[in-house]
Amino acid sequence: MRGNKNRKIWDFDRWADRYDEAVSSDSLLYARYEEVLDKVVETANISSGKRVLDIGTGTGSLIPRCLARGVSVVGLDPSKNMLAKAQEKVGTDSKVEFLQVVEPFLNIPYPDASFDAVISTYAFHHIPHFLKGDCVREMVRVLKIGGIWVLGDLVFLNEKTEKEALIKYNWLEEECFTRIEEIRPVFRELRMELNSQQFTPVSWVLWAIKPNNEIVQLD
Repeated sequence: MRGNKNRKIWDFDRWADRYDEAVSSDSLLYARYEEVLDKVVETANISSGKRVLDIGTGTGSLIPRCLARGVSVVGLDPSKNMLAKAQEKVGTDSKVEFLQVVEPFLNIPYPDASFDAVISTYAFHHIPHFLKGDCVREMVRVLKIGGIWVLGDLVFLNEKTEKEALIKYNWLEEECFTRIEEIRPVFRELRMELNSQQFTPVSWVLWAIKPNNEIVQLD
């Protein structure tokens, strides 16, 4: 795995109390943060009665946006303190369920085709490169046919553009950033078209729709 020995070890529980303030005050790494979150929910194309999975939900910033559209939401996160902050935001709303899962991208505790949309923001860059493909497959597994996978995160086109950015921006620290050219083959394997929109030099929204892959036998 690229850069494994230098990866930052995040203490998400300790970060929970200051996460919202940190991202709102960071005009570099988290530039256009609210716009990215809005785009993720808009792209998920969710409406009343649908069910959404938010992975790496953190302090739950996506949850109110989803609830405003009348959907039910499941939020997964490895951090107990992050989930406590998320719970504070939504109170006792019966349409929200939070679960602490050690590896929420890799081991989703739900059956196949459980959700109309699977969304995530600013969490996937903590997943090692060699696991990203398996995580995408797991996220798609729990999507219904026609469901939408949406990711808002720190993303680069490829390893070359990532290295250039690390040199150019002194505020950018090395992480396991998603590289579009490296995960696109996974979506091709799943017969899904990966779409993208860039918001800042480091922030993108990616999305893909789960197709009906059944082969129809004609008489």
